[in-house]
Amino acid sequence: MRIPTIHMNGTGKRMLVEGYENAYHALREAQKALSKIEFNARDYYVQGPQAWTEARKEMDERFAALGKVEQEIEAILIAIG
Repeated sequence: MRIPTIHMNGTGKRMLVEGYENAYHALREAQKALSKIEFNARDYYVQGPQAWTEARKEMDERFAALGKVEQEIEAILIAIG
């Protein structure tokens, strides 16, 4: 992962930190919103016996993807902090 280099001709540290902090907080809000979705097997059973299992796996993958991006943004913040 490439970390931005703070230097005289680049984006200022304050602006970089602010941008990454905003993104970090937005990701946290996205995770909260995702966890509040009414997610129930009764919404999938009419699609067949494997539908709920597949839907659950897909939802887990969504959480994992958001978590991965959150970790990367956090690592960038620590590095430029």
